[in-house]
Amino acid sequence: MKKLITYLSLVLLITAAVTSCVKQKFDAPPDSTGIDPNLPVNSTIWQLKQKFNAVSGIPVEITDDITISGIVVADDRSGNFYKQIIVQDTSSGIVVLIGRASLYNDFPVGRKIYIKCKGLYLGAYGKFIQLGYKPDISNSLSDIPSTKIVNYIVKASFIPDSIKPKVVSINQLTNVVTNEKLLGTLIQIDEAEFEGSVIGQPYAQDPNIASGTDRMIEDCALTQIIVRNSGYASFKNALLPAGKGPIKAIYSRYNSDAQLLIRDTSDVQMYGSRCSGNLNLVTIKSIRQMFPGSGNFNLGNELKIKGIVISDKSKGNISANNIAIQDATGGIVARFTTSSGLPSLGDEVEINVSGAVLSEYPTTGGGVLQIGGLSTGKFIKTGTGSITPRVATIKQINDSLEAWESTLVSVSGVTLTGGATYSGSKTATDASGTITLYTMSGATFATSTLPTTPVSLVAIVGQFAATKQLSIRSLTDVQ
Repeated sequence: MKKLITYLSLVLLITAAVTSCVKQKFDAPPDSTGIDPNLPVNSTIWQLKQKFNAVSGIPVEITDDITISGIVVADDRSGNFYKQIIVQDTSSGIVVLIGRASLYNDFPVGRKIYIKCKGLYLGAYGKFIQLGYKPDISNSLSDIPSTKIVNYIVKASFIPDSIKPKVVSINQLTNVVTNEKLLGTLIQIDEAEFEGSVIGQPYAQDPNIASGTDRMIEDCALTQIIVRNSGYASFKNALLPAGKGPIKAIYSRYNSDAQLLIRDTSDVQMYGSRCSGNLNLVTIKSIRQMFPGSGNFNLGNELKIKGIVISDKSKGNISANNIAIQDATGGIVARFTTSSGLPSLGDEVEINVSGAVLSEYPTTGGGVLQIGGLSTGKFIKTGTGSITPRVATIKQINDSLEAWESTLVSVSGVTLTGGATYSGSKTATDASGTITLYTMSGATFATSTLPTTPVSLVAIVGQFAATKQLSIRSLTDVQ
């Protein structure tokens, strides 16, 4: 008895130490029996799954005496799976719905089990096949009742690390139709990273906002796949890593979308340098100097820039897909293919500009220089910072516009005329000259009253065709 108490104390001590960290390893279960009842198995998991008609989607009752066997490759310990386990054999894997919490106590990762399938049902959620109990009126399977678990599921030996993940590329996983056998199994991608726009964000949003959150991982070719995380997972508040490396997960689907389901953050080992780590960091000035003066110019490979975002998307006085970024040498507009997930004012960002297109907008008559065709996966937030505006007169801005374009300036003693509100083109005048102050009609302050007395402005230098102009970010830029 004393020996048993000592052993249990040691197990509890190890369990407490491991679960105190976010990046947990899977604890050995309390019952690590080596007994295997060796029940006769007459079907593989893949053969069982073939009994479900994916086209009709109607649950199918299993009326034959079918027994399958497999190893648990995912349990409910972290909360990313709820009242379900994933069981895998050499042919495929399947979700098993069980009406009880804390299933990992009896069916932890590494546990071999037998499932007597007669009386159970095959169904699907988002075309991801499940094994469970009687369907409801919406044809969704119910969980195997807790009182009936022993009628269907028989525990066998605990065999940790008996299932090795199949190493695949993201590109190999994108088509769920051609990868049906792989669904429900443990896979590993050796070279992956979370897309730059989500780095530093939590794995999942609060469940009051969304029950689950999609996060994208990608390879160096920017091929992407969804990592789906539950808002109830214990690791939901952990922050997405900024590095590159292997990820283990259960391969799943939601209709036509391929998805990965991690068991815990210990499945994510992204500690290496990102794909952009091998890129050459160049100045914004050097990028601007590459532009030949007209048309489209394709930037070479292995290039990245780094700077501070000086535009404020929240106030709407810049195109929704654009940001203005400045470093110590100059500024430039970066144009993305989407308006969602872009960095904010004051973010320090690193942008992979390899193969991007340099062009002016508008394309005729001269305009602001921009780097176009960027996906959100092309940038990563590396911190925060600020840019001190260059103090200048309007004449100096007009004379140096090409060099100062897309940078911050500060001008004092400015009178604004040309209308009652900021919306549209107004004339900014100081003792040295005039320039256009332009405000987009969708800006949050567009209808605010234009000041009638001289002011000091902080603004971004720009141009539209032959018109040289300034743009403020918000009314705080006017003092």
